[in-house]
Amino acid sequence: MWSGKSKLPVLALICAVGLGACVNSNEVTPEQLKVMDQADQAVSSVLFDAEVDAATSYNIRKDGFVVIRFAETVPSDVYSTVVAQLRADKRINGVRAEQGGREVCVLKHGR
Repeated sequence: MWSGKSKLPVLALICAVGLGACVNSNEVTPEQLKVMDQADQAVSSVLFDAEVDAATSYNIRKDGFVVIRFAETVPSDVYSTVVAQLRADKRINGVRAEQGGREVCVLKHGR
């Protein structure tokens, strides 16, 4: 069996390799960053124009897919219009929208 001292370097190596794998999976390439920035510009513009930027939160994935949540206070017609505009924008690779914890629109448009 291993002594307590000999286990420490092995455990440190295992932890270093495990942490290194986590860091590499979260890296964003320059191309992905460009896609994310373009999608972010599109989303923020649409939300601002519809005056719902304060009533939403969103996340842009590496591939330009948008996950967006609308507050309950956003009227359904505004919600539908905003989601349609986001899905029509070529800078966005897909949209998942929800309001009040419910997904109101189906996943993504075909591109």
